[in-house]
Amino acid sequence: MRLTEIAFILAMLALISLGIFGAYQMHFQTIMPVEPFESALGIPWRTLVALYVFLVLIGTAAIASAAEILHIRQLEVIVKDAIVIAVISIAVGLLTIAVDLERIERGAYALLGHANPTSVMYWMIMFYVLEVVFLVIEGWFYFRADLLAQSKQRGFKGFLGKLLSLKFIGDFLLKIEIVESQRLRRLGKFLVNPNRELDMSFAMPIGVVALITAILAYSNLGALFSAPYIPLWHDATTPIYFIISAIIGGSAVLILSAVITSSLKGSSEKILALPVLKNLLAFTLIIAILFNAWKFIIVGYPGVNQPASEAVRNILFGSYAFNFWILELTVGMLIPLFLLLFAGNRIKAIFISALFVIIGLFVFRIDFIFGGQVGKNISGISIPTQVHPFEAMFAIGALALALLAYYLVYKFLPMEVEHAS
Repeated sequence: MRLTEIAFILAMLALISLGIFGAYQMHFQTIMPVEPFESALGIPWRTLVALYVFLVLIGTAAIASAAEILHIRQLEVIVKDAIVIAVISIAVGLLTIAVDLERIERGAYALLGHANPTSVMYWMIMFYVLEVVFLVIEGWFYFRADLLAQSKQRGFKGFLGKLLSLKFIGDFLLKIEIVESQRLRRLGKFLVNPNRELDMSFAMPIGVVALITAILAYSNLGALFSAPYIPLWHDATTPIYFIISAIIGGSAVLILSAVITSSLKGSSEKILALPVLKNLLAFTLIIAILFNAWKFIIVGYPGVNQPASEAVRNILFGSYAFNFWILELTVGMLIPLFLLLFAGNRIKAIFISALFVIIGLFVFRIDFIFGGQVGKNISGISIPTQVHPFEAMFAIGALALALLAYYLVYKFLPMEVEHAS
């Protein structure tokens, strides 16, 4: 292992430890705990909710499934990355909201016979859990041939290949003499022999279901904010915009992933996906700019809904004006769009565009969550906009956990693309 890898792992572990400390302080200590802090300021949904929305709306899952279904050959080289990133981001996102909600184990009690099917939040969690399940199954078929090839290696990677490909089950079924069922023997042969064509025939319908579930999850999360009558959120277009922003986030993250991994691996195969991802990112950015403009005009139109107008003015000209005009619009949309449209296919320009888009998206999540609740101000209490320090610690730790998980997957699983169909 190279020195840079050791340094990266140690740095991520240090940041994860910082996140654990922040979570512990929020819920078990009395040094400025987050719950009284939130209640005193009248904003119950704060940074962790914004981080959750940011993570689960990285729509690489939809891009992976759509690329597979539509046979977009340029994107086949990044389907594995897209599936892995989706599973990691959703898992870390669900962990984030669990830390914010507390007592998440009560969710199992609700699912085992006490669910409320009229709850939008219930369906949001269900759709995201189902999305992860379908992605894992789809990813298994996509990885299977490569895992079987890896199972022939020695050491930990070979063991991991046998374990995750389920080859050990196939070997067992073919060895035991008591098995007379032809179906079990066929299953055993399937598990020990790679068959890319057969794997893709299974992955395709699962990808369709995963795509539908992903869209339902993204839009249902938007509906969760639209359902309560909070002026800035109560808008029927929010679910649609969440789908668009998920595709924006997924395209940007996949660009960053393709460029960084290609640079570190010394390979140019995943760079082939950049032109398609670049066009997808530019197209969705244009739609997002138009959506934002009309949303603010409709929601904040003077004389129609005074609280909504005040919420929009607060975003455009009040506490969040710098975030909106500079970080969201200029850095997160206009500069990336200019580079994508006029810088050609230069890798550095595309990479910078994607990085700026991610920054803008994260700031948008913060402004959307915080700014939407400013209208809940009671009895003239002033609501400051600062981020709670322990929440910031946990947010940094959660992002570090996602990066470390992606690194470990890349190190121990066959993420290469030579087996792409």
